[in-house]
Amino acid sequence: MSDWDPALYWYARAVGRMQQRPATDPTSWVFQGCIHGVPPTITETNEAFSQCPHGGWFFLPWHRGYLWYFERIVRSTIKEIAAEENITPDPSTGWALPYWDYALDTPTSDPIEDFTSRALPAAFRSPKMPDGPNGTGLTVDNPLFLPEKQATSTADFWQTPHRSPGKNSAFEVLPYTDINPFTAISQTVFAATHTRQTDQPSFGSEISYTSMDHFRRGFGELENVPHNQVHGGVGGWMGSVAGAARDPIFWLHHSNIDRLWSSWLSKDNLNPDHTSWLDQTFIFFDENGQIQKPTSREFLGIDPRDYGYESLTDGTGTRPVVVPPAQAPGAGERVLATAAGNPRQLLSLHEPTEVSLEPAGDVSRAMRSMTARRAPQTLILTVHNVRTDVPPGSPFHVFLNGPSGELDPAGPYFVGWISFFGAADVDGALHDHGGHDVSFDVTEQVLRLQEQGLLPDGPATISVVPSVPQPVAGAVEAAAPQPSFESVSLTTV
Repeated sequence: MSDWDPALYWYARAVGRMQQRPATDPTSWVFQGCIHGVPPTITETNEAFSQCPHGGWFFLPWHRGYLWYFERIVRSTIKEIAAEENITPDPSTGWALPYWDYALDTPTSDPIEDFTSRALPAAFRSPKMPDGPNGTGLTVDNPLFLPEKQATSTADFWQTPHRSPGKNSAFEVLPYTDINPFTAISQTVFAATHTRQTDQPSFGSEISYTSMDHFRRGFGELENVPHNQVHGGVGGWMGSVAGAARDPIFWLHHSNIDRLWSSWLSKDNLNPDHTSWLDQTFIFFDENGQIQKPTSREFLGIDPRDYGYESLTDGTGTRPVVVPPAQAPGAGERVLATAAGNPRQLLSLHEPTEVSLEPAGDVSRAMRSMTARRAPQTLILTVHNVRTDVPPGSPFHVFLNGPSGELDPAGPYFVGWISFFGAADVDGALHDHGGHDVSFDVTEQVLRLQEQGLLPDGPATISVVPSVPQPVAGAVEAAAPQPSFESVSLTTV
């Protein structure tokens, strides 16, 4: 799209009108945002507030229903504005919610100069917008714009909607490695079960039966990357469950997540057929402010309800190209160590945080068998009880046994991501809910490192590195976010 394509112009006009409506109006911007999560500055209550399920198998159908009713409200609002201003033909008849295809452009030799898709679209970065659908000058206030802000306290964070510093530039919000949907699209199972120690990889998050969970279970691969990464990458209120839907880019982000679900289904994958998933009831409001209670099964199919997507193949990910490590001379048998029960450890916002994994007898023996390719086992690395007080403004990369200076997400030591989206405000309030676990299937990495002789006889290391490191000199240390985890374990399943 051009910077101010008519679809974006009319979206901005509708957002501005919705922002003027009272918070008690179900078609208002504030009310619609509260359906996802309620900032502590909002005192109104409603049975529809703070529903958003994350870390469970209702994540995708609930957000699809949320988008569908929101789009109806926006379309009705555009119709209202056009009627008042005698604009013909009616622009609402052909309006649809766009999607932000942030993985459209793959990396180039000069990504800072050449990419376009991983920056916030220009219409969301400009404080001003045209005064008409065919206007050329940016002369009136733009409702799609949120200012950047470095919050100095939790109270300051919630004063007004904002984005993290630097996100309104023309540069990428996150590198391609952090939003590449390839791993998610490659999954063949929609939802998996949770074992005592680990979360099994799946496309659409863990089986949660009839529970509308809020970050208490395992993330599916799509929810982890790119969903959580983009929320954390934009930062500010987008990086917080309670504030995310108050950033206008939220809706284009979730439109793309919904598109990726349709893309996954187009590859002959299947949704769950369990009645507890199909018949789960949600609560939304239509363009007339009337309550609606649809079920999951009403939002299924490649072209759900009355909309489809321009492409189900563009921006759906590329296989990561992993540079192999250098061969270690004289490599003998190496056994990866394991550990659990480390003291709670803060994660640095500025540099790598390293954790040593000490040997644990039974798992070490299992590792000897697995790395010798004598047992068809899967090795899961789990970071336990991840939490933070306020969103840290960056996701984190996790590396296994990576030497200093070689912590590149395109390298052989990279195993995955930790996002803190939702960790600070589950159920719409900032409180300590015990954190959540993040698991990675590291089987292939371990086998590759074993063959190269790059696993130690003694402790191995886990390095956790901010994707976008914060400069130490510019940090307000007393008010800086406090992301942390409790322990790390390595188990076979």
